[in-house]
Amino acid sequence: MILSLLRIGIVAAVLLDRALTSGPTDEYRDSDLGQTSYYDNHNMDPAVVDSPEFGLLWKIPFNPQEQFYAKPLVYTPSAAGSNQIVFLASSQNWIRTLDAKTGALINSRQVRTPFLQSDIGCTDIPNTIGITGTPVIDPNTDIAYFYAKTYIPNFRTPGNTGTFNGVYYFYAVNVNTLQDVPGFPLLVDGSVADNDPRKYFVGGTILQRPSLLKVGNYVYAGFGGHCDLFNYTGTVLGIDITQQKVITNFATESGPNSRFTTNWQQNLGGGQAGIWMSGMGLASDGNRLFFVTGNGVGGENQGTPASGSSGCRTLGEAAVNLGIDTSSGKLNLVDYFQPYDYTNMDGGDQDFGSGGIVLLDPNTFHGGSVNRLGITAGKNGKIYVLNADNLGGYKQGPGQTDGIVQTIVTDKSIFGAVGSYPLEGGYMYATPIGYPTYVYKLSSDASGNPVFAGVGQTTEGSAGRVGAGVPTITTNKGQPGSAILWVTDPDAGLRAWYAVPQADGSMKRINLPQVGGINKFQRPTFGDTRLYTTDANGIIYCLGSPVNLPLNCSSPVNFGNVALGSASTVRVNCTALIDVTSINGVTVGDNSFQVSNASLPQGAVKKGTSFSFPVTWNLSTTVVSNQQNASFGNTSPGIKTTPLTILTTNAVQGYTTSFPLSLTGNEVSQNAYLSVTPNTVDFGGLVLNVSGEDPQSVLPFTIANLGLDALTILGYAYTYDEVDDDDANFINSTESASNFTWDLGLGFTASLPPLGRVVKPGESISVQTTFKAVNGTGSYLSYFFVYSDGGNQFTILEGEASTAPKANFSISNGEGGWLPDSNLLMDFGTVSPGGNVTRQIRICNVGGSVLLISKSKPPLGDIRAVNYGIDLHESQAIQVGDCAYGDVIFNPGPEPPNIPDFTDTNTWTLNVNDLSFGVHVVQMTGVVHDRVVGPEYANGSARYLYLGCYADTLPTRLLPNEPYVDTTNNTNQECQSACLKAGYAFAGTEYNQECWCGHNAPPGSQYHLESDEKCTFSCPGDVSQACGGNGGYISIYYDSSVFTPTNQTYNQSSTQPSGSGGGPQILQSVEGYNYIGCYSEGSNGRALSGKAPAAPQAGGSVEYCASQCAGFVYFGVEYANECYCGNTLNAGSNLVAGSDPTVTLCDMTCGGNSTEYCGGPNRLNMYQSNGTAESTSTTASNGAPTSTPGAPTNHQTVGQFVYLGCYNDSVGTRALNGPATGGNTITIESCAAACKNYAYFGTEYADECYCGNSLQAGSVLSAANGNVDCNMACAGNSSELCGGPNRLSMYGPNPNASASSSSSLLPTTSTTGSSSTSVSSSTNVSDTASSTSLGPSTSSTTSVTRVTPTGPVTVPSAAGFGSLGCYNDSVASRALSGNSYGDGKNMTIENCAVFCTGYTYFGVEYAAECYCANAIGAGSVISSASNGNDCNMACGGNKTELCGGSNRLNVYQKSTSSSAITSASSKTASSTGSINGPASTSTSSVNSTSGGSSTSPSATSSSTSSISSSTGARSGTSTTTSSSTTTSASASSSASSSSATSNWLSSISTSGTSQPTTSTSISSTLTSPSPSSTSPSSKISSSSTSSSAASRQTSSAASPSSTSSSTTSSVTSSASSTTSSVPSSSSTFSSSTIAQSPSSSTTSQTSSTSSKAGTTSVTPTANPAIGNFSYVACYNDSSAARALSGKQYFGSPTTKNMTEELCAVTCQGYTFFGVEYGQECFCGNTLQHGTSNVTNSSCSMPCPGNSTELCGAGNRLNLYQYNSTLAAQGGAPIATSPSTTSPSTTSSAVATSAVSSTVSKTTASATSVASSGPASAPSTTLLSASGSTSASVVPSSTSSTGGRMIKRDWPYHG
Repeated sequence: MILSLLRIGIVAAVLLDRALTSGPTDEYRDSDLGQTSYYDNHNMDPAVVDSPEFGLLWKIPFNPQEQFYAKPLVYTPSAAGSNQIVFLASSQNWIRTLDAKTGALINSRQVRTPFLQSDIGCTDIPNTIGITGTPVIDPNTDIAYFYAKTYIPNFRTPGNTGTFNGVYYFYAVNVNTLQDVPGFPLLVDGSVADNDPRKYFVGGTILQRPSLLKVGNYVYAGFGGHCDLFNYTGTVLGIDITQQKVITNFATESGPNSRFTTNWQQNLGGGQAGIWMSGMGLASDGNRLFFVTGNGVGGENQGTPASGSSGCRTLGEAAVNLGIDTSSGKLNLVDYFQPYDYTNMDGGDQDFGSGGIVLLDPNTFHGGSVNRLGITAGKNGKIYVLNADNLGGYKQGPGQTDGIVQTIVTDKSIFGAVGSYPLEGGYMYATPIGYPTYVYKLSSDASGNPVFAGVGQTTEGSAGRVGAGVPTITTNKGQPGSAILWVTDPDAGLRAWYAVPQADGSMKRINLPQVGGINKFQRPTFGDTRLYTTDANGIIYCLGSPVNLPLNCSSPVNFGNVALGSASTVRVNCTALIDVTSINGVTVGDNSFQVSNASLPQGAVKKGTSFSFPVTWNLSTTVVSNQQNASFGNTSPGIKTTPLTILTTNAVQGYTTSFPLSLTGNEVSQNAYLSVTPNTVDFGGLVLNVSGEDPQSVLPFTIANLGLDALTILGYAYTYDEVDDDDANFINSTESASNFTWDLGLGFTASLPPLGRVVKPGESISVQTTFKAVNGTGSYLSYFFVYSDGGNQFTILEGEASTAPKANFSISNGEGGWLPDSNLLMDFGTVSPGGNVTRQIRICNVGGSVLLISKSKPPLGDIRAVNYGIDLHESQAIQVGDCAYGDVIFNPGPEPPNIPDFTDTNTWTLNVNDLSFGVHVVQMTGVVHDRVVGPEYANGSARYLYLGCYADTLPTRLLPNEPYVDTTNNTNQECQSACLKAGYAFAGTEYNQECWCGHNAPPGSQYHLESDEKCTFSCPGDVSQACGGNGGYISIYYDSSVFTPTNQTYNQSSTQPSGSGGGPQILQSVEGYNYIGCYSEGSNGRALSGKAPAAPQAGGSVEYCASQCAGFVYFGVEYANECYCGNTLNAGSNLVAGSDPTVTLCDMTCGGNSTEYCGGPNRLNMYQSNGTAESTSTTASNGAPTSTPGAPTNHQTVGQFVYLGCYNDSVGTRALNGPATGGNTITIESCAAACKNYAYFGTEYADECYCGNSLQAGSVLSAANGNVDCNMACAGNSSELCGGPNRLSMYGPNPNASASSSSSLLPTTSTTGSSSTSVSSSTNVSDTASSTSLGPSTSSTTSVTRVTPTGPVTVPSAAGFGSLGCYNDSVASRALSGNSYGDGKNMTIENCAVFCTGYTYFGVEYAAECYCANAIGAGSVISSASNGNDCNMACGGNKTELCGGSNRLNVYQKSTSSSAITSASSKTASSTGSINGPASTSTSSVNSTSGGSSTSPSATSSSTSSISSSTGARSGTSTTTSSSTTTSASASSSASSSSATSNWLSSISTSGTSQPTTSTSISSTLTSPSPSSTSPSSKISSSSTSSSAASRQTSSAASPSSTSSSTTSSVTSSASSTTSSVPSSSSTFSSSTIAQSPSSSTTSQTSSTSSKAGTTSVTPTANPAIGNFSYVACYNDSSAARALSGKQYFGSPTTKNMTEELCAVTCQGYTFFGVEYGQECFCGNTLQHGTSNVTNSSCSMPCPGNSTELCGAGNRLNLYQYNSTLAAQGGAPIATSPSTTSPSTTSSAVATSAVSSTVSKTTASATSVASSGPASAPSTTLLSASGSTSASVVPSSTSSTGGRMIKRDWPYHG
């Protein structure tokens, strides 16, 4: 009773599972939960399928090399009226939906870049490995779940790709849109195994092949390996789709007896036991999960029997049952079965796990004590029938064999699984490789336990290679007699048969339309009367019947039980669906079914008319016989089915004229009727003489009574003669008294029912028969008869016995012979590009039985198998005495000349069922030898080697020198010779006829793969060579004697070329100077203090420095671009020991010649005169040269600044962290002008200029002061001093400067500590400008306790926030989506904490980005990495702290404790900010009497102003100060205008685009202008409003994410034609220096009149060109660092104002800009390594400031590049978005697009550039209201590197 209840519960689970189906004909997963492969809900009528009406409806190809290993799914979305769709997922990570009826594409999307097959070497899945496991769709939510394999660049190893950068993401997408469900995808890499914490998930080495299983809220997936390569362990991952996280990771090999190593490369290192099952899904009955594993290494079971409940932890070659904890989703081992000979299976690669496990329908497949059956099969030629409730453990059977329900020995390999049919008594189907599909019927043994006996087979065999699909069975609405068997085949395509064998065991074929060879292991998918399948070429086919039927008739027509000798008549009922001209007749497939045409309607049948006609099944005259050799006309009991077809002539075109339907009935016998099945019991072959084995085979046959009367068994006999021979000699079978077995013939025995046994009607008895080779090797045959009163029947028993197979292995030697079998090296020798050489592998069978190839992994690529998948394929049988061959070809592709010889390699892995053979890995190698052109070395090798094809499209040429133009005979060798003669390291040919030379390597961002086919112009002098390509592409070669690439760029293989030697060198002599070594800098000033020539624009070099220092005794080159001269070496400068630049640290290449070394940080390559140089200097007594002009001095005052002294530059960060400029034009005056909006400026190293509003921690007045440390003459004026090495000539606010020329900012020094910092400060601000406190310091008491960490660590708390851990950042939206800013130079945990005051959470990411929010976004969860290494990037402003990582945030939450936090109602906390936002102060508790940075009131102004400023406060409230301020900006005070002014920038300025550079909140009423105004009598009246910003003179430090709103009024001048540049009279400005928290910011009313006209939906697109930039493509963002590492701007979190135009303005002067995540803007001059273009559809987010434009996506940038052609034309025209606002300060108001003509145009300053600004940024000029120049930027030729200013050379590659 208990067992019956259990079975009822299982059946209920199955019924519940079926009830979840969304549509009645949907197939939303691979199969049902039990993987039975039986479907009754798709209206597949055999009468229709087996008729001309069933055909190909449509087929659709997709991308080249795209394949579908995941089977199609058919689903009807839940929305009312939805049509059925087909869901497809491919190996290229594309997902698509099609209309199931028409095939029309609905949606498509590539979710990720697919993993490359070439990165793992296994060729099972060629080309790309993306989505390979069949997804599952949740019918309750319309969500599809699947895994996609892809890369995270630089994730575990350097590079964009590579095995160990491979990862898996778990996706959840809405099938209606294909968009990600919020919170998904999930990165599952790094998840740790529940049952072995040593092991964790490494996506690159593992494969997700099985179909997914969904049970409740949990989705489970199995993972195996790639060809048993690398260190992997079989795994089951479980995802909780509601919690959106990994909730279980079960490893199939765990514990101390399992293999473990941390070496990912080590094959077998993880123990294997992979779960792949030929794509079969995990099976389940609701609360249990079943799967089968493959080969394992090591094991707990070593001969000692163990029960299934023993808890074995090494589960290789096992069927496994895991229990599902329904409350948590966790998995735990419940039961397992491991074959007794599993170690032999391991040795022969006879994977148990090549097949999955099927849980048969318990309503049919049960018996005795067995309530549910599980069946599995694999490569080892056995079908295992298991008790699903007691799988069998290890060696639990008789004689320590398998203790399972039944073992069916076939000696035939099965990949996939068996199929089942639960009706008509129960059938099971198996399709071995290269053999027919075998049919087994359920029976029972003497104890009533279920067993299977073979009853039939198909005539057709499957392909002789792996790939046949799982047999699949359908019925028409569950009707017996309507079953169809479907099998996919990699050669034959799709086949079908009637599923129940005929009386003779044959299977009746159903002819189908031909489709291509089906992709391996795939089952067909069924919809409503249609089926779908994909072939190996990536084409999807839809087969079905036409939908336009003229009639609707009842089908099938069921006659029920009809006794032999009787007849039965039923009526067929039909209704006309259209007007039918006539019913022409009917045809019937079986003559025993009779119908008269006279009974059909006569004449026309109108639409809607119903009619019927009779059909008779006449068995009254049928001859009944159960003799197998009876003549035609006999019949036997059982269900019979035949088609009936109605023929019509239709009055309406487009409808079929033949309408098929099914007739079915059960033919019964009134008398007893004996049946013995199968006709033949084939025991296969036994292998003899194997040590320790006693081979035998056991198979059943069935004795059954098909009649309605009882049957009595009368006797048994057998014969060795042919049964139809009249002289056949029959021998009565006898029963052995010792073991009660009967003799069935020589070698065959069985336990038979006793004579006289009565077999009840419908009863069947399974007879287990044993075959043993009692006479040794040879053939065995017996015809065994059963005699009864219900007839006589026989079956044929046959078997073979032989010795074991023996393999002989050899490789051809290329000379007609064969190498010894121990040689596993296939050497192709040297082959030229385009050539080919062929070799062979031969395997011969010299044993006594069939040799099977159990493993074969052939090569692909330049070295490849000629007949991939055919020669030496898995499961190929090699007969005794035969040989099998595999051809291999080495065929390297064409390539440019002068690529050094390189070796190409590959492997072919093989194994056979000869246990002494073992795995053979054939190593294949060949050398590619390219042709040589141009200058050669003495050994004949090329001197100039090929570097690659590059886009010569930057503003300056990659190679700037052109030695000639040859329109008729140009070749690469001519160009190389010319460049060598001129002394250049690089030579390039372009546009056929051009030759270009240069010293510097091209940037990697311009490189293109050869496969891109960009350099395709033939050279005029040799058409076989390429000389560049269309669109400005250049073919570049390098002199290998002086340059060695640091990154190989020719191809993607592991055999990339490298230079043959040389590289950057130390020049030993030059122009009268000899090299004397690498010297350190002086301890008290420069080592050489005579002269410091500025570097030329092209960069420094040894030769240049020598020419500039002519006449001096010494010169030295330093920091790549710096040159110093002197007659003595100053104190502290010493020779550094060693000659290796990497040791001495003189390892920086020259900025102007990358083939030479030019010193290093505080290191000089030193040269001394050899006496040949002419001296031009006089020498003082101290040996230093005396300069001719007067000695340089410091300016005591300059403009608004006064000289403060000589200050040291900070160590951890710059003393002044505002904008920085540099170059050979730097003077005190130019630096003051550049920094006029800041409180401080300083000059350093002669040619560097820095600005700032505060001095950073560590910068103090030099102890030496004076000119001792600040001793370097300005590069632009040798009479002035411009700092020194790590010393700044510091200037601060001048109290005597007029109010109009200074904003009187009073910054304070900030004190930063890595931990436990307490600052108490009291700052008094004078009421008058004349009493303003000067200097970089304030009155403060500072107590700092410093802890020096051993490395970057996670800060536990900061500013009232506590660490939560390392979280992933969401993809669809940010994890923290409140406020944000970026600062690569100054980011710390403390700064971000202060910035996010007022929010609940903050997080830091990518070392430089700060995010705030009050909630963590969906999908962002704590990282699963146990060691937290996902957050592994040190903070840009404090290298001892961790600031997140690649898409990872260190997340902090507001503490509930009030300690160390100033409440919103308390005095405002002061935290002095720098110009880059909140990056300068780290405090745990700060109290101040005023804001840290205030605006000084003017003593002379009669204006009255109300100023509301929050310039430094970060607490919940802002500080308010009332004062009188004059705010003015004069148009005439602008710096000089540059000719590089861009028309497109001007168009933005005059189109209402606001670019404010201030963030001081000002509310004022001006009664008169300032004294310095150019319009002293301007009359000001308010007229219209527009968003604007204050002029620069009132601007304080601007945070990147500051918010501002303003009202700008018209200005009318009556006294002068010059309009005042005051933004507006009677204006109100409200802003914040630092973006406030939600509780403190005050936003003025936004004035906005711009909106898109109408409501028409516009698909967002990327502008092809914006200003001076042209669109490149959609690029992925790098993971190790941002793709663009220059300036960053994140827009406003409130107004969401980002547009492509706004980002273009922000990035003026840079080579690239990109928009990402909809709201983020990045600038840069190079693309970081790891960045590559992806499909444009990946960039899908509309810009929030203009929804018609695209602004990237998650980790995707819409990338733009500077275009010199556009710049020359004044820039591309722009459709200005009305919401485009400033990159300097984010406006909370949107500028109105329509502004009165009298409104003053806002003066947009371009001086607000980040300190990490562009190299060589062009001067940018905007226009004032009057059209005159109002602002300009001093061109910058240097960029900040954190430690000092150096010329930035773009890297060679990445």
